[in-house]
Amino acid sequence: MHQIQRTCMRKWQISLRLLGVPSSPINRLISSTYCDPTNNAARQYATAPNAPCKIPPSQLEAKKHHLGWEIIQAQVEPYFNHNWRFASESKRKGFLALGLSRAFSNFFPLTLDDRIGVTCKMLYLSLLIDGRRHGQLLTIEIDQLEKMSFAQMLAYRHRAMEIAFGTVNPDMSVSHEWMLYDTLQTMRIKDEVLAMDVTQGFCQLLKAMTSQERGSISTLGSYLEFREVDVGRTFYTALMRFGAKFHLTEGQLVKTQSLESTAFRHVSVINDIYSWEREWKVSQTDQTDGARPFSAVYILSTETGLPFSACKRLLYSYCRELELVFKQAVHEIRHDSSSDLTPEFEKYLQGLEYFMSGIETWSQWTPRYRQ
Repeated sequence: MHQIQRTCMRKWQISLRLLGVPSSPINRLISSTYCDPTNNAARQYATAPNAPCKIPPSQLEAKKHHLGWEIIQAQVEPYFNHNWRFASESKRKGFLALGLSRAFSNFFPLTLDDRIGVTCKMLYLSLLIDGRRHGQLLTIEIDQLEKMSFAQMLAYRHRAMEIAFGTVNPDMSVSHEWMLYDTLQTMRIKDEVLAMDVTQGFCQLLKAMTSQERGSISTLGSYLEFREVDVGRTFYTALMRFGAKFHLTEGQLVKTQSLESTAFRHVSVINDIYSWEREWKVSQTDQTDGARPFSAVYILSTETGLPFSACKRLLYSYCRELELVFKQAVHEIRHDSSSDLTPEFEKYLQGLEYFMSGIETWSQWTPRYRQ
């Protein structure tokens, strides 16, 4: 079995070279014979209704929050149903139909019960406020944002960041302003240190939303590097730590940087695979600035001349290789005497794996990508 795995990895490395993807710790050959013992026979990925191709089995372990998504939904969604000013009734219904409580249950299953409400609210707000990006991670289309010019988007970003840090008071007549302020203030009261990490991560996500660099990226390597920020690596890891009350040391956070990089490359590409049909459809009907597909599927197809279906198959194999890299890195951290492997640190490593598998589980389920 190990010989078969090594042969497959060598073939994948050769494929990457032919595709012009630069060598890096993310795509280099793994020499270890480590193999995760997870029972993949129990995973039902191959039967997903919106699977882009026959899906190779995952090495990742999945978990759902013990309370169940229905209880999470009951705690959080009335807050948005009653207070958020949706552009139309269809937008409101579309948002509620996305199943973000299911997403939260799969993304952050280690969240403490007394932090579910505020943590989940912040997840919802990040997706509602970051509403202009098409086809990317759980974004919501909001008419007023999609009609903004780039200059207007910069002003919107600056205003949202000031409110997030609490340097200006929100306009109480503007739902996204006072709800963002209210949620972050609640987080600060509960845990000021971890709430600050969430605030900084949220603002980094806003900067990526309006970055002009997006339009100039044309290679898969540069795309993957940018998407680590664009998909919200700093924000989502901070939100995970807040929800589970993981107070990690600076040294522990440094040790996880490479691991997080691998995890969020996996997350961004998995999302691109499942959202591709929807994003391509949007790009064909919306010719405004920024409507060109910003996706690993599109970039790989442009670079290689391969059809989109073939690129999705290649990218799925790439994600499975990233899973092996991730599992190997976790294995090394756990067996490194200098890793300071506290119970919190151990749970955080597991939480990253749950987040990776949760993205795929939710992407397979959500009606958003099956429409």
